[in-house]
Amino acid sequence: MKMIWLYLYPFVFISEDLDNFLFYNSLIFKRICFKKNTILVSIVKQLQDIDQLYSVKIHVKDLEDVHLLNFVETIQALGLGDIIEGNLEKPLIMPPVLNLQKSAERLKEHKVPIGENILSYLHEVSIYVSGTCLFNCPDCQDRYKQYLCCTKSADVLDPALLKNFLFSTYYTGAAITLSGGNIFQYKGLEDILSILEGIDAIHTLVSDWRNIPEDLRLLSRIRKESFRLKILVNELADVSSIIAIAQKIKNLQIKQCWEIGITSFPEYEDAEILGEQLSGLVDDVTIRPFYTGENIDFFEECIFIDQEELDNIELDKQGVFALQALNTNNFGKITILSDGNVYANVNEKPLGHIQDPIKEMLCEELEKGTSWRRTRYDLEPCSQCRYKLICPSPSNYELAIGKNNLCHINPL
Repeated sequence: MKMIWLYLYPFVFISEDLDNFLFYNSLIFKRICFKKNTILVSIVKQLQDIDQLYSVKIHVKDLEDVHLLNFVETIQALGLGDIIEGNLEKPLIMPPVLNLQKSAERLKEHKVPIGENILSYLHEVSIYVSGTCLFNCPDCQDRYKQYLCCTKSADVLDPALLKNFLFSTYYTGAAITLSGGNIFQYKGLEDILSILEGIDAIHTLVSDWRNIPEDLRLLSRIRKESFRLKILVNELADVSSIIAIAQKIKNLQIKQCWEIGITSFPEYEDAEILGEQLSGLVDDVTIRPFYTGENIDFFEECIFIDQEELDNIELDKQGVFALQALNTNNFGKITILSDGNVYANVNEKPLGHIQDPIKEMLCEELEKGTSWRRTRYDLEPCSQCRYKLICPSPSNYELAIGKNNLCHINPL
């Protein structure tokens, strides 16, 4: 035997940076990095050539090179591929290549209207109905730009416009989140909840814990399986009152998910204690870091991704494809603020106004926007990193911090 065919399985992905190749098995979630050298670069480049159909011919004598031999043996050992004798027919394997039949570019190329099925992409709508609130939480005007949170403003969304919007998206099944300042003071809230009950999704009501009303008759009348409460704690104080509210809501049998905002390690410790006290009463407790502009050390410790986390990521083939094509944090989501402006991301410019045709706004974002399709493949230095293949999509934390690679990995 003078030659062998080295081939990869169709569920194996290849990524690279300046010094290394990353091979990822999307079937069993194993990955391995190979240091680049002249002979490996030549072999892998051929494997990456789609016309080669994921196989390359290797002279057996070339396996005297310890690096190449180790590469071939590792490919076999980790279930990334295999070898057959070179006098047999060339293996024909289709590499895992993203093929978006309904991508904006392809639809445009074939003169298919982008808006034909655009509403099918819409699956979450966050609506800030009113900015009215009596409290003055720290960083109120910034928190909602990092994660879903209430915020004060002088604006109130016209209930008639909101109803028209909900009816225009009624049959999409999109989950609706109502937020704002104090949503329970919003005129016409009961009518809006009645509309939402008819939409086949679980909808969310977001409120600071201090804005939960004493009179819970409105909540007792809603269909429990259609709604959940997301209750925010932006300042850790008056724990006994927090526990009392959780118990009161539990008696109504409404699903309640609590979210505790933190900015430091001492706050994290306090949040953990509160979370333990709530655990027997509520369905879920999330501790949510907030970037103040002055706590980067805290974020580097608790948010930045490290090697161990990358090594534990498990993505199937569709998961890897998703990271290549779209932002998995933002895709299919829009936000409507209480002034009526519509956003794909509240950190970007608005797509339009709630009175504008929803299809046109979604088409604009899909075709030209910077939120739904904001991937690491398009951002520096992430685009030069081998881990872009499996690294989670950029979030609003990157925008707040002004740094795309929130990690402890050298991407170059």
